[in-house]
Amino acid sequence: MAKKSYGLLKALFLLALLAALAYGSFYLLTRAQRGRIASLEESILALQEETVPLRFMVLKRAEGRLSLRLRLYDLAGAEYASREYELEGELLFLDFLAAPYGQAWLAFPYRIFTERVAPAQGLDLAALVMPGYSPALAAGAAPASARNTSPLYPQSHAGGSFDEAGLAELGRLYAALLDGGQVKGAFGNAVHDLAELRRFELGAVYRVVVRKKGGIEVIEE
Repeated sequence: MAKKSYGLLKALFLLALLAALAYGSFYLLTRAQRGRIASLEESILALQEETVPLRFMVLKRAEGRLSLRLRLYDLAGAEYASREYELEGELLFLDFLAAPYGQAWLAFPYRIFTERVAPAQGLDLAALVMPGYSPALAAGAAPASARNTSPLYPQSHAGGSFDEAGLAELGRLYAALLDGGQVKGAFGNAVHDLAELRRFELGAVYRVVVRKKGGIEVIEE
C-alpha cells in the first residue's frame, strides 16, 4: 500500500513539474512576443511621416503596349532593385498592400498591371521586395533545400529604425498579406493614371509617396 501511495505521489509530482515547465515556457514565449511587438511598434512610430518606396518612368506607349522602368528603395533611400517591363495596355496601375500597425500604416509594393492585364496576371513585385519568398515556402511545403535559414524581410523597410527582429516581424506580416491571410484592416491600394484626367507623361520620373498616417500618392518629380 505504501509503495502504491509513493508511486502515485511520484506521478503527481512529475505531472506538476511538467505543467510548471510548460507554463514557464509559455510565459517566456509570450513575454518575448510582447517584447518584439513593442519594439516593432516603437520602430514604426519612428518612421518618417512620408517615405518613397518606388520611382518609375513610362518609357513608351505604342500599338496598345507600354514599357516602363521601375526602381525600388529602402527607408534610407538606397536603391535595392531596378527593372524594365513591357505590358499590354496603356493605363498603368501600381498596386500596394497596406495594413495598419499600432498608430501607423505600412504599405508594401505588390503588383503592376494595366486596364488590359488583370491584377492576378500582373507583374508580381514580391520577389524583388522580399527575395527568397514563395507561397510554397511560406506554407512550409517547399523542399528543405529551397528553404532559407535566414529570416525573410521586406527590403522596402530596411535601412531605417527596424532591427533584425522587427524586420523579421514585418516579413511575417508581408507574407501573410501576400498569402491572403486575415490581417485586420489590410487592403490593396492601386495608384494609377486615368484616361479622363492626365496620364503619366512619357519620360517623366514619378515617385510613389507613402504616408505614415495613411494614404499613397504619385507625384511627378
